[in-house]
Amino acid sequence: MLTHISISNYTIVAALEIDFARGMTVITGETGATYKFNTIPDEMLLDADAGLVYFSTLPESERLYILDIASGAFTFHRLREGGRDFIPVDIALGEDDNVFTLLFDPLYELEENGPAEEGLWMGVFNPEGDPVSPAIPLLSPVRIEYDPVRRHVFLATESNLVTFEFDPLTSGLTFVPGTDIAVGSGCTDFSISPDGNRLAYSCPAGNERTPSTAIVDMDPLEYYNTDGKWILENAPVSAVLDQSGKVLIATDGIKLYFFDVSTHLLHSSYSLGLSEG
Repeated sequence: MLTHISISNYTIVAALEIDFARGMTVITGETGATYKFNTIPDEMLLDADAGLVYFSTLPESERLYILDIASGAFTFHRLREGGRDFIPVDIALGEDDNVFTLLFDPLYELEENGPAEEGLWMGVFNPEGDPVSPAIPLLSPVRIEYDPVRRHVFLATESNLVTFEFDPLTSGLTFVPGTDIAVGSGCTDFSISPDGNRLAYSCPAGNERTPSTAIVDMDPLEYYNTDGKWILENAPVSAVLDQSGKVLIATDGIKLYFFDVSTHLLHSSYSLGLSEG
């Protein structure tokens, strides 16, 4: 089963799952398949059930690309809504193969007194690249994630988490009052457990009121109703709750850490072997 996607220059590398006891592919470097592309992939989203990889590119373009893993074929959609052509910034898998997307309007400065002060929006698109609801103007988001259990869309800025409720019948988005609050500083990554009960928000200074190297195990609605924390050796950079919901994989840019989700204890850690910086 394909579980990991990585980027190497102009190549998308698909890694196959390996039994945990024999080592993870991110450690061994073993890969399943390689797909050549004509520019550099940037943000990537795996739809394992459909066998698709959605991705944006560098340099930026008003296109969302799709890789069919089985055939190796590449297609793309132009993201257009409300008379604007958008650049995808981040992507999250929704329901019925819809995709939630953070969007940037490169011409926003020409729109005097426009609704999006920074040119940033949130949109929902179907598999054909057509919008299923009007885009919503935003301020300073860096990540978007969707929880299909509670049907919540999470927007993460460098300090705040914001929650919207999604109605799949109308494709409407409704802000959840009291959820737009600061829970970190300079934050870089965000993940939701498969059951929707835990959030991992990676912030270099931690999620607490004093600097910390921990990632706090947060409740999805009451962020400060915590259930412990996963402690790294250095400032956290990124983390993901795996598909089983039992393992948190995190990094501080120096090591890769594997934590037990419920006990918050460290299973193991590995040096990434990267050059400084």
